Amino acid sequence: MVLQNSGKITISDVENEFNGSAPTKLSEYYRGGAHVPSVVTDVPASGSIALSDFYGTSNVIPMTYEIIGGGGGGGGGSYSGAAGSSGGSSSFSGTGITTVTSSGGAGGAGSGLFSSTSGASSHYGSGGAGGANSDSGNQSAGSSAPTSSYGAGGGGGGSAPFHAYNGGHGGGASSRLSSTINISPTTVVTVTIGPKGTGGYGGGNGANGYAKFTVGGQTFTFTSSGTFTVPS
Repeated sequence: MVLQNSGKITISDVENEFNGSAPTKLSEYYRGGAHVPSVVTDVPASGSIALSDFYGTSNVIPMTYEIIGGGGGGGGGSYSGAAGSSGGSSSFSGTGITTVTSSGGAGGAGSGLFSSTSGASSHYGSGGAGGANSDSGNQSAGSSAPTSSYGAGGGGGGSAPFHAYNGGHGGGASSRLSSTINISPTTVVTVTIGPKGTGGYGGGNGANGYAKFTVGGQTFTFTSSGTFTVPS
């Protein structure tokens, strides 16, 4: 909630917004102290302080986030011709937050290339390598994306290039979103991590999604779904 911009404002209004309790001295509500976050710049950090300093203020702190969906699986190539599956979306939500969602990478088509291709790289690293191509039946499967390449795609399965255009397409990389929002202390943030897409038979798997949050001097990272509470 945001305190009013004009009119009567009371010490109880300030207590309720900034989680204080009576009896209260206004000096308990200096910016950067026990109750008022340092980002509430309208409130003084020391010296003279008045109720009017709290007009239009709210109990919020900045939170920087990064969120990445799961990478797509590679297509199977001449092993199966099966397409890889798409990676799952990653998201986070909580009271007062508009849900933020990062889409997963697309699965690679099962065949159609003269030779297989690697999975798409993500912000964190390369995708899986495409499988070896062979005209003598010795083609190899595509590689899965490294687990540390969050959101990268799996490699496509190899082909027999002189016989048919049946190399597998590499999986696509997920989207990556990053920004800063204001959030209230003690908010419970629910994080959903998108799973990797699986390769069509002969294609490599993508890499799972990832999320990172920095708020109140603490960092929270997620490679699987979970929750955290914003520090007060």
